[in-house]
Amino acid sequence: MKLALTGTGQMGQAVATVAADSPHQVTTRFHSDRPFLETSPSTVSEVDLAIDFSLPRLAVPHLRRYCEWGLPVVMGTTGWYDALDEVERLVEQHKASVLYAPNFSIGVAVLSRAVDRATALMNALDDYDAFVHEMHHTQKADSPSGTAQMLAEQLVEGLDRKTHIDPETQHQRIDPETVHVSSTRTGTTFGEHTVGFDSPYDRIALRHRAKNRRGFAMGALRAAEWLHGRTGLFTLDDVLDDWLND
Repeated sequence: MKLALTGTGQMGQAVATVAADSPHQVTTRFHSDRPFLETSPSTVSEVDLAIDFSLPRLAVPHLRRYCEWGLPVVMGTTGWYDALDEVERLVEQHKASVLYAPNFSIGVAVLSRAVDRATALMNALDDYDAFVHEMHHTQKADSPSGTAQMLAEQLVEGLDRKTHIDPETQHQRIDPETVHVSSTRTGTTFGEHTVGFDSPYDRIALRHRAKNRRGFAMGALRAAEWLHGRTGLFTLDDVLDDWLND
């Protein structure tokens, strides 16, 4: 495939490195000196698919243009999910191809499945309180991460005793119906997510720790291969479902 790469930060650079070792080719790049929103359709006329790791404030305008131009996209930018209904309408209106995920690590996708199964067991065990903690590097643009938000939402959906998420520092007793999501920003940490269940007697933890950005980039590229030729709005769960069924 011929790829357009939007965003040349750390993740964009990782995708370019992984793509260079693949059968695919990055033929055009968009960045702060060459904004995607200031280009014309001719710049992507020969591009098969875009991979976007840009900025949260640009995600929805970018998605709108991808849909209008009929350019399939793997969207790795987070911080825009409150506009998901609008994006769903755009995909349907233009018969577009969009695959998004808060995290393109295959390991995180497996962690998400494990959390679903764990909550099914823990729902009947009221002694266990659930939490999410995540760590990232100091350059990360959002907090908490989209992945932490996703994992916390799974806990709310799976545990009858939990009704909402609170990602803020607590200065008083926490509401027992809250899933507390805490974040640490330090150094060059690639990403670590922990889902825990704590009781007066013990603690159970499910954890994913990224070793480098290559795993995220490889996941995004494999997602692009899966998306090519498909139409609709997808997540990494759809890709994993397809692989597991095969």
